[in-house]
Amino acid sequence: MTSRLRFRSESGESSAVRDVTFTEWLSGLKASGSNLLVTGEVPETTSAEFSRTLFGQGERTRVLGLVDPSTPAAESYLPVSFEDPQTRVIDRRPEDRGLASRSSSIEQLTIDRQTFRSEVVSAISSHEEQNDGFAPAELRLGLDSIGMLEINDDLVSVGQFLRGLTAIVRGVRGMAHYHLRVPDDDPMVAELSPLFDARIELRKRPGRAEQRWHVPNLDETTHWVELS
Repeated sequence: MTSRLRFRSESGESSAVRDVTFTEWLSGLKASGSNLLVTGEVPETTSAEFSRTLFGQGERTRVLGLVDPSTPAAESYLPVSFEDPQTRVIDRRPEDRGLASRSSSIEQLTIDRQTFRSEVVSAISSHEEQNDGFAPAELRLGLDSIGMLEINDDLVSVGQFLRGLTAIVRGVRGMAHYHLRVPDDDPMVAELSPLFDARIELRKRPGRAEQRWHVPNLDETTHWVELS
């Protein structure tokens, strides 16, 4: 992935070459801890495919939080079996998954954010204790839908939820990604983006899915490349 992603200013005869390449910037995030917002009005299967990449290969501690009833099986989000001892799935999707297809009933779905957060934090703390701490980028956290945590336009509470969780991830130098399957220019994206280190925009095109990264602190955006 990193070998094909480049900041836009790194190419083109008339553009200046940055001191920081995408690979160098991403290495810094892995060393210090990071939280990434994943946007784009894409199918759930595309989100799941990208999560498998962000969860990484090899020996990792993986925590997956599920709250969206339209999310496919947990296995589709993970590059390893959900029965792996270093993997924890926190499934708080409503039991009546049929509500996902009845838009008139979606407002009836409620997620207890406090309980969900406590379960995620407990999973992280438990693995940290078992492993005697985490190496940089060893912890990988993924949430399938921030949108499901925002009920009745309650963005203030969602922001508080995310601030606490992102701080915990940075504290153990982990890497977390949070899906928000809405267009990248949606007002909710603009509202929540400052809480994250970068934003990864996804799009689905005929025969392939693509990604590009937005890095506000560097005022940079990468080119579109195919998911891998």
